[in-house]
Amino acid sequence: MIQLIEPDDKNLKDYTDLIQRAIDEVGNNGGGTVHVRSGNYRLRYLDLRSNLHLELEAGAHLLFSNTFSDFPAVTSIFEGTVAKMRHPDIFGDHVENVSITGEGVIDGCGQKWWEMFVAAKKGPLKSLNYIPFEYSRPFLLAFDYSKHIVIQGVTLVNSPSWTVHPLESQDILIQNIRIENPLDSPNTDGIDPESCSDVKIIGNSISDGDDCIAIKSGIESTPEKSVSKNIIITNNIMKHGHGGVVFGSEMSGGIENVIISNNIFYHTDRGIRMKTRRGRGGYIKDVVISNITMTDVLSPITINEFYGMSGSVNDNYLSKFPQPINTGTPKISNIKLSNIIATNVRSVAAFLYGLPESPIQNVSISDYSVSMSGSSEKEKPEMITESQAYADSGFWLENTLKLNLINTHVENMKTNKFVHQENNINFKEKS
Repeated sequence: MIQLIEPDDKNLKDYTDLIQRAIDEVGNNGGGTVHVRSGNYRLRYLDLRSNLHLELEAGAHLLFSNTFSDFPAVTSIFEGTVAKMRHPDIFGDHVENVSITGEGVIDGCGQKWWEMFVAAKKGPLKSLNYIPFEYSRPFLLAFDYSKHIVIQGVTLVNSPSWTVHPLESQDILIQNIRIENPLDSPNTDGIDPESCSDVKIIGNSISDGDDCIAIKSGIESTPEKSVSKNIIITNNIMKHGHGGVVFGSEMSGGIENVIISNNIFYHTDRGIRMKTRRGRGGYIKDVVISNITMTDVLSPITINEFYGMSGSVNDNYLSKFPQPINTGTPKISNIKLSNIIATNVRSVAAFLYGLPESPIQNVSISDYSVSMSGSSEKEKPEMITESQAYADSGFWLENTLKLNLINTHVENMKTNKFVHQENNINFKEKS
């Protein structure tokens, strides 16, 4: 079954009901295609159905509402917390066999949302550690509890909040899409798979105001947590984000079996970043990262178990002294990084900071070439409340177990190769 959607450019009308009826009719008849022809389409939001192929012709431009009252509340998870939040611009809830393809543009028209949120952070949200519905913003494209999802070819721009957010979903392919959000747009992450399995993120171009790709799996208070696993991230270009590929800090359900290869990072603050803290629990393990090129980054590799800028914390979360091991103790292990070239690095060559009671274990960094900028001002390599700042410095290492550095080279340093080295057990370095 094929439903064709034609524009009426003489009347800039709301096309929500027309396109939603076509989606529902396809769903009610066992599946098919909704083909959107070239033209401009103003929309409030769309609900997807199973067995749907939404195809956007080149020149098709979906422009979603920035009228706050247009969006009803849905219950989902945001930053690991079950919350009442605004309906995503495009939403698939408990759907399967859905594809969104073509050369069209999906536009979240986010400017008004960003302005609202920035103003609220200075006032009503200033002392809150959660976001009430009134100040929530839609995801641009979200799938909850879904499977067999394909997003391919389309361009996603001006997302009000996170751009692509699959949650508790399986078998996802995100390929050859372009994400463009302004560099100063708040929390406009590119692709954030959360508690998902069998995910392929291939051949995309991502530029946004936060993390380009962030793998998550809930926080300590998330009622039901699932592991994020079996994830492939390859052949992507990531530009202008807070992090290239980020793990956490929501990782209480665990993250495992991740392959990251053949990617380019440009001006992403940090390149590969893993972040967690005491109380969060969970683990990150069995990660293989290879063939990465980075330029203009703060630090190419950071693994931080003292991350202190997100969520509630206990009084002892930053203690340098060992604490009792319990279900809230995070674990990071079996991380292999190889064939990485990073140029014009500003702060440190790499930053690894494990907990004394749960050191970062079995990490190898091999064939790693770093060139510092040689003219940087001091910056903090990681988000830790009392972190020192560094410029053009070497490796910062503390609380690791069986860390191996093999054939690593750092140029243009203002310090020794190891600017900080403490409590690294069975540490080995060789050419």
